[in-house]
Amino acid sequence: MTLEGRACNLVSESDIERFERSAVARLKELGMRITEPRRKVLRALATSRRPLGAYQIRDNVQREGGKVDVVSVYRILAALVEAGLAHHIGTVDGYLACTGHHSGAHGTEHLICQKCGCVEELPIPNPALAEIGVAASRMGFLSDLTRVEVLGVCEHCR
Repeated sequence: MTLEGRACNLVSESDIERFERSAVARLKELGMRITEPRRKVLRALATSRRPLGAYQIRDNVQREGGKVDVVSVYRILAALVEAGLAHHIGTVDGYLACTGHHSGAHGTEHLICQKCGCVEELPIPNPALAEIGVAASRMGFLSDLTRVEVLGVCEHCR
């Protein structure tokens, strides 16, 4: 079975459409233009539970009949991260649709499966965020955003 075919990597069409609708609404709320390349990048992100690199996103967009270059993909991704619609997953240097039910001000925790690459997004509990902030403050560091990446094996791959 391919990685894309594993249950943990499948995204339903209704989830894809829900993400696209909410993302477009968020972009409008922020006064950002809704361009066709942005829509295509949003769709590429929405269809994957694994972080995608800019070249993979460009290839996915082109496979779907769209046109976008890699430089534009990087610009779009930066705007989507800024808007709270995508996350950069540093461990694998890829981008993932933000599907968590949290505000942009909260921290996020990403559980990354080392076998299939799928990622689960969770909000970091407020007590944990507070403790991280206190520990950082003791070291003279003013934290702005907290992200945690946890590597392991998902339920489907165990």
